[in-house]
Amino acid sequence: MPQQAGHGRGLAAIFPGATGRYDTESARAGGTATMTEPGEELLATIANTDSGIALIYRSLDALVEQFSLEDAAVVLEERQIGRQVFCAGRRPLGADDDELLVAPPGLYTQPALEHDDFDRSLMLSLCVLALRLDVVRHDAWHDPLTGLFDRRSFVRLLDMAIARANRYGWKFMLVLLDLDSLKQINDSEGHAAGDAALRDLGERFRRVLRIGDDAARLGGDEFAMILPNTTPEGLDLLMERVRTTEGSERACAPFSYGWALIPDDANDHEELMATADRRLYEAKGRR
Repeated sequence: MPQQAGHGRGLAAIFPGATGRYDTESARAGGTATMTEPGEELLATIANTDSGIALIYRSLDALVEQFSLEDAAVVLEERQIGRQVFCAGRRPLGADDDELLVAPPGLYTQPALEHDDFDRSLMLSLCVLALRLDVVRHDAWHDPLTGLFDRRSFVRLLDMAIARANRYGWKFMLVLLDLDSLKQINDSEGHAAGDAALRDLGERFRRVLRIGDDAARLGGDEFAMILPNTTPEGLDLLMERVRTTEGSERACAPFSYGWALIPDDANDHEELMATADRRLYEAKGRR
């Protein structure tokens, strides 16, 4: 699949509303009229999209449709998330796509577009911007060390879960959890080892929790979970799976946890947190 080069029609070729300001001086001199500023509609699309990745796929699909292409792909290289390859139609990479895995960042189409058909640089800029928006959105709501939700995100999720439970009767369990020995790990092995223990616990949650369960790092060695339709007995089994799950580089650091059920124990944020916190410290006192 050849890489596109040169300049041609801008994003208006695939986004009709993206009518920006064109380089008219270059056009008068016999050059190609290229878009130098995106139009208001395109900017609104970028600002309002819920998913930058979806916008990348939309751009590739529109390119394929506009120019009757067999295929199109874009290769991006971003520091935070590494190399990413996107194919039109959300097509997964196959055995014939090995060249895309090693190709330099760029736009690739089959067949190749003519030199003046399309402005590749604008298409690439759009895709990079869309991907970076997703990274920024993720970072804004997630803990940078563990990749779990952060405290602000969890408070929002908990308030939404409480509202649904009170309105529709959807039961869930709030779990508060913290490590029993983070200070000892930091003192004896160093803070890098303490960070590794926290990251390991976050990874164990991702391996064990179900779709629909939410986990967060509230700060320090404090974690929290929202678990729909969970009993205390089911929670004990789940926590044992967290401790014993395979594939981790280190043994699970010891932890304690407390819980509260809605509506059995409470029906508001403060009382749920207080009940789970009390049971957490009762559990720590038994160790």
